[in-house]
Amino acid sequence: MRIPAKSAATRDYRFFLSSLKGDSEQLAYAIRSHWGIENSVHWILDVAFREDDSRIRKGNAAENFSILRRLVLNLIK
Repeated sequence: MRIPAKSAATRDYRFFLSSLKGDSEQLAYAIRSHWGIENSVHWILDVAFREDDSRIRKGNAAENFSILRRLVLNLIK
């Protein structure tokens, strides 16, 4: 649920298809855990390398720099 400033609450719906067995709570936990890992990696890249502020746009430069940032992040860890 998102609550924008000075407006009413809104609700987002997501639909997933899976062959996994489990109840809704187990599947919700698995989905949220996956995104927690994804978001933490992106947060580290943004804080350490200011990746969101990057203005690299030409050709393959953005992808190349992204690979270099991840390589450096793995070396630091």
